[in-house]
Amino acid sequence: MVEEGEVPVLRFLRELPADMQGSANGMPALFQRYAESGRRQLSSAAFHEANKQEGIWQFIKGRLRIFCFMDADGTLLVLSHGAVKKTQKADTSEVAKAVRLKEAYLAARKQAVLEWEE
Repeated sequence: MVEEGEVPVLRFLRELPADMQGSANGMPALFQRYAESGRRQLSSAAFHEANKQEGIWQFIKGRLRIFCFMDADGTLLVLSHGAVKKTQKADTSEVAKAVRLKEAYLAARKQAVLEWEE
């Protein structure tokens, strides 16, 4: 359950174990660089597509992954959730979760039931 005003991705980063806080603390800087200049200022090692067909992207810092997608009009990047990478291969269940969250977001947007917070 998400508390009012809480950002799930930021809660995920905050609640990581101490040995992962270095990577967690660096993640907002990647978000800021993307916000200022788009993906052209991020290397593919820091930001790349996790699923091209579904339009799912991921920010990468160490073993941390923050999944995201573009809003329907292409002007807003939506952070869906975070995960810790456990193996060398991409975690298909995390990508599938991002796809489900994207579909739910787009359906809510279409129905005009999204609540915006800044």
